[in-house]
Parts: sequence; structure tokens; C-alpha cells
Amino acid sequence: MKISPSIAAIAAVLSVSIGSATLAQDSVSEDMAATEAEAQAIDSETEDTADSAMEAVATDNEAQTDTADDVAETVTTDNAPETAAMDAAPKPSCELHIFPTLEGQALTTSLLSGFGIVGAVADAAANKDRNISEAEYLKEALGPRLQVQALKSLDLVEELNLEPSQIIYQTPIADRKITTKAKTRLTSSEAPCYVELIVTQNFYTKKAIYGRSLNNRFVFKDFRNGKTETKLVKGRGGNGLSHFPPKTTDETEAAEQDLREAFAKNFTEFAKKFK
Repeated sequence: MKISPSIAAIAAVLSVSIGSATLAQDSVSEDMAATEAEAQAIDSETEDTADSAMEAVATDNEAQTDTADDVAETVTTDNAPETAAMDAAPKPSCELHIFPTLEGQALTTSLLSGFGIVGAVADAAANKDRNISEAEYLKEALGPRLQVQALKSLDLVEELNLEPSQIIYQTPIADRKITTKAKTRLTSSEAPCYVELIVTQNFYTKKAIYGRSLNNRFVFKDFRNGKTETKLVKGRGGNGLSHFPPKTTDETEAAEQDLREAFAKNFTEFAKKFK
């Protein structure tokens, strides 16, 4: 069979085209393979970099932890001598026992009291309800807890001219016969260096001429040198008030602060006899 020249030419062209396409495809495949290999290399390098970074962070964290531990250990070591010194410091052998009072009294008088017994009776009757309510309020506003708070603002050992002493606050004793007359110790302590301070009166007064004031009475009992009985040293202190009793609830805080300050001043007046 004889093939025409035109068909042969077309076949030749197709053969060349197919060959070129095959070569192009092979070239593309090679390029893709190279690109993939390069990508894998980059991924591998990235992973290595990430691993290195994580390792560096871990090392840094470990270093920071070690540093924190070193600081904590240093602080502990520095505080150790101080703590040991505090633990080793002996407590004072002397004891100061303090008994606050449960009492609260109030008395308001006017010019009527200046007119003898009749005037005083009329004055008392006119102010009866006020005296009762103000006495009850005084028991709350200057109760045992607030007396203790006021006394803690002072250096009691210095005020009473005592040796270094443990200060021990006791439960109030309601019986005045005990607090004002008992010559023996009011606690079971047998410490040879032992003293007692007893608050025996909280007394608010308002007088027409002198105004408002707080008066307190105290008893001091000295059992130093192992005494089992002692004499009672009694005294008082009195100071003016500016805010007590409060006229409104907004003045309550100022009124109670007024009481505590006056109470502390009253004790300081009493303590002058021991200087």
C-alpha cells in the first residue's frame, strides 16, 4: 500500500509533538520532584529549628526555676537566724494581768441640781430615761473589747513603771466586791513577779456647767516578790468628750473613737502615781 506524502508529513508532525509533550511532561515531573524535595528539606530544617527553639526554652525555664529556687533558699537562709532568735528569746518572767469592766453608768444633770435635794430629785426624774439609754450605749461603745483596744495603744509596762512583762487580758469579773476588795490574786498564776490592773468603772456625765466627760476608776495590785496578798492601789482619771453620745448614726464612729481616746487618757492620769 502506498502512503501519500501528506499523510506521512502529518504523522511525522504528530510524532514530534508527542515526543515533545513527553519530554515536557518528564521535565515537569522532574521539576515537581525537585520542588517536593526542596519543600521536605525546608520542613526538616523548620522542624530542626523548632526543636532547637523548644530545647532552648526548656533550658531557659529550667534556669529560671533554678534561680527562683536559689532566691527562695537565700531568703529562707537569711530569715533562719532571725526566726531562731525569736524562738530562742525567753518570755518575760513578770506578768501583768488586766481585767476590763462590764460596767457602764451615765448621769445627766441640769441647773436644778444646784437647788438642794429637791432640785437633785427633780433633775434625776427628768433625765431618768436618758441616763438609762446612755448607760446601755456606753456598755456597748466602751465594752471590754474596746477597753482592751484602747489599752493596747499604750505602753502599759512603761506607764506602770514595771519590769518587762507579759501582758495577759482576762475575762471581766462582774462582782464589784471581788474587783474592788479582794486582796488576793484573781488568777491561778503562781508567778513570783505578778501584778493586776482592774478597771472598775466606766462613768459618763453631762453637767450644765462642765459639759460632757468620761470618768474611769482603776485598781492596781502588786504581788511581786511572791506575795499572796497585797494592798489595793485605787485611783481615777477623767477627761472631756466632744462627740459622745452621737446625735446621729453618722457620728457613731467619731463618738466611739472619742470614748477610746478619753479612756486611754484616763488610764495615763491614773498611772502617773507610779512614775
